[in-house]
Amino acid sequence: MLVAAAGLSAQAQSRTAPVSLGVFVGAAFPQGNTATFPDADATMNFNWGFYVNIPLVQTFALTPSAELYKLGKQNATDFDIAFKFIVPLQTWSFYAGFSPGLTAGNEVIDPHVGLLAGAGMNLVSNIDGFAQVKYDFIFDGSENLKVLHVNAGLIFNF
Repeated sequence: MLVAAAGLSAQAQSRTAPVSLGVFVGAAFPQGNTATFPDADATMNFNWGFYVNIPLVQTFALTPSAELYKLGKQNATDFDIAFKFIVPLQTWSFYAGFSPGLTAGNEVIDPHVGLLAGAGMNLVSNIDGFAQVKYDFIFDGSENLKVLHVNAGLIFNF
């Protein structure tokens, strides 16, 4: 019985993808204005960031991340922990999830929640590529600010 349990445990661990680090670049499209971010609805902004992908099982991963961009004239940084539900296929992996977190501006920190979807594929032995879309709702007092993030990047598997 113990041998069978050890075999099942080893089999379950071999199916889980390794912990990985990712970097990405893209664009942020803010929508709306608030008292804290008065010029947020200006234009598209360049964004970049990094994250750690921590797979718990083959179809679910936690992904803490940091993303830097501009909201109007202010710099903004999003700190998230995404809960990603993954559909692994032979060549591609598709995922969807949600990402609660904090948005830090010049002198303010506001909570946000986002919905995300993306796809990734293996490029070479330990490097994957991915593209992702995320839509954040930033809660700034009684007002909300929405930001669409479109990103692409690389994942380094260990």
